[in-house]
Amino acid sequence: LKVQAATINTKELMMMKSYLSIFLLAAVLVAAVSAFQSSSLLSHHSSKTRRRLHQLHSSPTQPTSRNTPTTSSSSSLNSSPSAAISTAIQSHHVAVKTRNIELAIKFYSLLGFHVETKFVAGPARAAWLLHGNPDDDNHPSVKSRIELIEVPSYMLNEPEGTIKRALDLTKREELLGLNHFCLDVTNCIPKPTNNGDESFISNIDAETTTTSEGGSSSCSLYNLQEWMDDLNELSISTFGKSMRVALQPTKRIIGRDVYEMAFIYDADGTLVELLNWSGRLEQEVGS
Repeated sequence: LKVQAATINTKELMMMKSYLSIFLLAAVLVAAVSAFQSSSLLSHHSSKTRRRLHQLHSSPTQPTSRNTPTTSSSSSLNSSPSAAISTAIQSHHVAVKTRNIELAIKFYSLLGFHVETKFVAGPARAAWLLHGNPDDDNHPSVKSRIELIEVPSYMLNEPEGTIKRALDLTKREELLGLNHFCLDVTNCIPKPTNNGDESFISNIDAETTTTSEGGSSSCSLYNLQEWMDDLNELSISTFGKSMRVALQPTKRIIGRDVYEMAFIYDADGTLVELLNWSGRLEQEVGS
């Protein structure tokens, strides 16, 4: 009986080992199949992503404005695969904090901005100012937007008789971060003739400017300084205040392009650059 029981236990042990081997083999096969399917799926998505990036990169882009000169650096940037992912990004607005949103709206109205919408951002009043009319068929894409955020008086904590202003960044050159924003006023300043000098090319057509009465008048200004003088007179006659200039107009050559640039302060002391493209040289000037 003892011999018979030992024989039975040995047979059961061998069967258990056989079942265990079969189970382990099946588990290995299932894991291998799952790994193969995952690898195939990742390869499919990777190929699909590469094809999508190639389509985006090889798709035609919108033509650039005649007032925005192209450079070799822009073409090299667009050649990278990452550029295809961000090709549809556009600048929406710059945000400026103000102590009095109504005064800020008046200031930027001198530069052609109008209120697109007003809203509340937490405890602050805010507004989007828009330059350009998206419904204008002649200039449908000429849009620039500023967001104004009014700092509540209890946050300003101004001592009696004082008015807080933005830091004068012309005197704090060590500070990092956003320094100013720039407005291109080129189309407000038609160019004089070149007097036969073919080395200096100017192709900006004269345009008309809209008056406060709603009519239009031909613009006959020739440089940034005269345009700023006119703007200052408008500020005095409309609001009884002179425009504060941070940096008088200067000329600068960047690549082949000649610019006039100046800096003014807005109602709270934020730096605003005014840029006027004057023309293009036949040859690029080295740095």
